[in-house]
Amino acid sequence: DVEQEYNFKAWQPKHGAPDLTLLQDIDLDGIATSLATRFYRNEIYTYCGTLLIACNPFRNLGIYERENVALYRNTRFGSAPPHIFAVAEATYAGVVGGNNQSIIISGESGAGKTETVKYVLQYLTSVTNSIGWLEQQIMEANTILEAFGCACTSTNNNSSRFGKYVEVFFDSTGTICGCTLQNWLLERARVTQLKDGERSYHVFYQFLAYCTRENLQAQYRTENPRYYRYLTGSSLNSIPNVDDFRMFEKLRRAMAVMEISNSMQTAIFNVLSATLLIGNLNFCSVDDGEAVDFTSADLGLVAQICDLMHVDKLLFKKSLQFRSISVRGQQSDIPLKLQDAIANRDSTAQELYQCMFTTIIGYINKKTLPAEEGESTIGLLDMFGFECHAVNGFEQFCINYANEKLHKF
Repeated sequence: DVEQEYNFKAWQPKHGAPDLTLLQDIDLDGIATSLATRFYRNEIYTYCGTLLIACNPFRNLGIYERENVALYRNTRFGSAPPHIFAVAEATYAGVVGGNNQSIIISGESGAGKTETVKYVLQYLTSVTNSIGWLEQQIMEANTILEAFGCACTSTNNNSSRFGKYVEVFFDSTGTICGCTLQNWLLERARVTQLKDGERSYHVFYQFLAYCTRENLQAQYRTENPRYYRYLTGSSLNSIPNVDDFRMFEKLRRAMAVMEISNSMQTAIFNVLSATLLIGNLNFCSVDDGEAVDFTSADLGLVAQICDLMHVDKLLFKKSLQFRSISVRGQQSDIPLKLQDAIANRDSTAQELYQCMFTTIIGYINKKTLPAEEGESTIGLLDMFGFECHAVNGFEQFCINYANEKLHKF
């Protein structure tokens, strides 16, 4: 019945075609009407030839259960209703046939790209009958990446602020044997600058909520979010119906599955606290505005930051007050003016966070990398969401440009 329905010679847009290529009128209005009709029937997926269009319902429709997996197992693409599982099955069939596969996931912020990656991985682990420790680690890696790489924006409560490429390896029997992650273009500016109505990375708020609830503020030198300059650029501190404390507990469980030791977790949390404290340094101008020094409050913060990071206080202070240049082998330290020192402070915090993020991904790759090279792979490209604001920063421009180039491919 499904195949007969899909082979119908033409669909009127108001009936909601399962494949847009079957529409009588393939124009903007016809496409929009067809997609809307299906959306209001809770049919959020639509084919466009070999492409799959997804309209995010922002609620659980119960269409990703075990019985849904069974519906698409060993089925030909297009012979069952449109679904992300159909795409996952087609790529897995290609892998079993000896051909490497790729899935490109693109769309505006809030389209559901990150969730789509999780559903593809869920399907692959289900059909390969390999729900073991490695598969759990692959799934929990997403939990860690969401905490450190996603944030609440004006259009999406869980927006990925980086791009990632997930490569899943399969052995000769078609069983998952490993996985690697590549990331790029992390939105560093979000660490130090916020638009009103948005939040910085989830992990900051989750970590602060956890320290408050578990009385760990003294250990990690934390305060409430309104204390930190980097978090007060926006009036939004919490997301409706989201408990940051519970989300941090979920993150800790994911770290345990990934076998991140307690000492490494402590080091990560120290970096989080230090990054926020760096933003509270103010400086004061000296030498007629030609240099900067630390205020008495700054000196207390420097002591806390250096204690958390286990770095030398004098070297840390020097790195914030001076820039070094080398001329003919001679190195000179040039004092920074106030505005330059503030820019240098923010760059330090951004670099610190990015280095931590890159280190975490490197550790995940060590844990999930296959012992031997896989016979075949499925690549999942999860692009960051494009957005168009009244004023777009350089990083948002790069994100939008990358998406446009992908659409041309």
